[in-house]
Amino acid sequence: MYRPSHAWLFMAPALIIMLAFSIIPSFMALGLSFTDYNVFQKAQWVGLDNYRTILRTGEFWNVLRNTLSYWLLVTPVLVTVPVFVAALVNREMPGIKFYRLLFYFPVLVSVVITALIWGWMFQSNGILNYLLGLIGLGPVRWLTRRTTVLPSLALVTIWQGLGYYMLFYLAGMQSISLDVYEAAELDGATNWKKHIYITFPLLRPVIFFTTVISTMAALKEFTLMMTMTGGGPIGASKTVVYLVFEEAFENLEMGYASAISFLLFAVILVLTIINKTTLDKEQE
Repeated sequence: MYRPSHAWLFMAPALIIMLAFSIIPSFMALGLSFTDYNVFQKAQWVGLDNYRTILRTGEFWNVLRNTLSYWLLVTPVLVTVPVFVAALVNREMPGIKFYRLLFYFPVLVSVVITALIWGWMFQSNGILNYLLGLIGLGPVRWLTRRTTVLPSLALVTIWQGLGYYMLFYLAGMQSISLDVYEAAELDGATNWKKHIYITFPLLRPVIFFTTVISTMAALKEFTLMMTMTGGGPIGASKTVVYLVFEEAFENLEMGYASAISFLLFAVILVLTIINKTTLDKEQE
């Protein structure tokens, strides 16, 4: 006989792990953000001083601008393009599973390995500049020029994340009843019109979910910057999370770093609320 306690027992291992490695550390970090703590000395309560210092520091606004620029380069592409990729592989044909795996394969590659491979491709004598040379274009300083470093990193993120977000849309498309499409065909709708008037409207919840997930991932990106550019050139690719890493593990300013991380949390929360409000208005 089913009892609510059975459900809690099944969820208990996941809840314990979440409590131990996510919820409790988050509250501890929140407490540290109001202190001056550098590991070697006892934490001293400073109230909102860390937040005031951050908001008055030009470096924070620079890395926030870099983070938002990277987000604007990545998220719109990862929200829109995977829809069309999912529509392309959402059909019955020989070898369709192979094509789905082909699009998904970059997701299986480690971010560090991906960064190393693309780092070689972005070198001055790499394959990308070689291909540009074949059509008479000069070499591009992909990772050593302020105007090209963020688009280059965004390209790597898009390449690796395309298959991941494709799966969400593919699952959403396969949950749509075929009867709806058959009724549209009887009314003379073309494949393109079926996607416009049936697929895309019914995928709005998936679109919202993908927008939120890709936004969080873009604003928290750190591995690519650390592995490929080290935050350079001249801080052009340094993000908020990279700044948190520097302050926490290089300068050992744990309280200051915690305050920066919660300001980033506030930015993500605001963007999520805006996305949710926009989606609700469209549905009304």
